[in-house]
Amino acid sequence: MTRIAVLGCGWLGLPLAKELVASGYKVNGSRTKIVKEKIDYGISSFNIDIENLTNNIEDFLNVNVLIITIPPKLKNHKVKLSELIKKIENSPIKRVIYTSSISVYGNTSGIITEKTRTNPTRDSSIQVLETEQLLNNNKNFSTCILRLGGLIGEKRHPAYYLSGKEIKYAKDLINLVNINDCILAIKKLIQSNITNEVFNLVNPDHPEKGTYYKKCCENLKLPIPIVTKHKSSVIKEVSSAKIINSINFQFKYDLAYPN
Repeated sequence: MTRIAVLGCGWLGLPLAKELVASGYKVNGSRTKIVKEKIDYGISSFNIDIENLTNNIEDFLNVNVLIITIPPKLKNHKVKLSELIKKIENSPIKRVIYTSSISVYGNTSGIITEKTRTNPTRDSSIQVLETEQLLNNNKNFSTCILRLGGLIGEKRHPAYYLSGKEIKYAKDLINLVNINDCILAIKKLIQSNITNEVFNLVNPDHPEKGTYYKKCCENLKLPIPIVTKHKSSVIKEVSSAKIINSINFQFKYDLAYPN
């Protein structure tokens, strides 16, 4: 049986680990020392501090597949993950799935595919891209990179932040993905034989920001955002055609306005 470790049982990692257990996999899940309670739901719980990898990291990594769901904004992301990679090299792990971000494309306009030149502008995005390269260049295991769009899900949506605030460049396009589609995509990647690939994961629907967030706030009965500029700064549409065609992936959760 395939044994899986999910590094980072947070907002994405925990429901992912729960779904994998429900699908019959044996799953190790990690949280940091900051989180006191153990993970339940049939997940083998490990206290892993990515800032200071401890002895039980070897037991945690005693699996076939590792899924890394560490937030891109982790301080010194590349340095911390490079230390982890050394541990992976000495483990039974043969496959790694790394949840990256479409922020590695920066402010590039147009239709964005996996062949589009990366152009990260923020330090966190630069470190994520460098981590991708470290993983891809390692010959001790294979890696799939999953570049996620903006994650949305229950009680987590940009509309809560944008409510009543100014939306500049209302013609910019949305590049979001539902957390449940992320979980489905990761499951399909585990079941596939695909290795050493990079995939974008963004819902194919790309409404304009101004229209979309106005409707979201109306449905949530929140103050409507203020649209002051109708022009666009960057018309970016991130394509997920590659993952759709490679593993016959179907997005099941649209960007329906939250309620």
